[in-house]
Amino acid sequence: MITLFCPSQGTVILLFQPAEEAGNGAKRMMQDGALEDVEAIFAAHVSHEHPTGIIGSRPGPLLAGCGFFRAVISGKKGLAANPHRSVDPVLAASAAVISLQGIVSREANPLDSQVLLHINIPSFQNFNPCLCVFLLHTFSD
Repeated sequence: MITLFCPSQGTVILLFQPAEEAGNGAKRMMQDGALEDVEAIFAAHVSHEHPTGIIGSRPGPLLAGCGFFRAVISGKKGLAANPHRSVDPVLAASAAVISLQGIVSREANPLDSQVLLHINIPSFQNFNPCLCVFLLHTFSD
């Protein structure tokens, strides 16, 4: 593969990105200077869909990009004896998940693959504020 894509002169640097799903690996590699003086990048991704030793490809986008976002939902602490005096941030976070799924299913082009995952919602009522972490996978910009 190197002889097909790389010129006969120059230096080839092989990079193996850690933490690519979490989105931190490339950022850390860039901060550490791994991409200084790099003129071109060819990427490969390990896939469970192909046997070991097989390389698959196709024209156009092949894998989705991902982005994280966090939402802080504040409530009002209360006791089980007086639930009407509290504002449950976990209940509000659950409503946010359903609403965000509606954006993906009703506002985005159905031919553009998108998946929204909620990664972390604290599950006990008196946790305030409620920090929710979401991950969006998409083929589009």
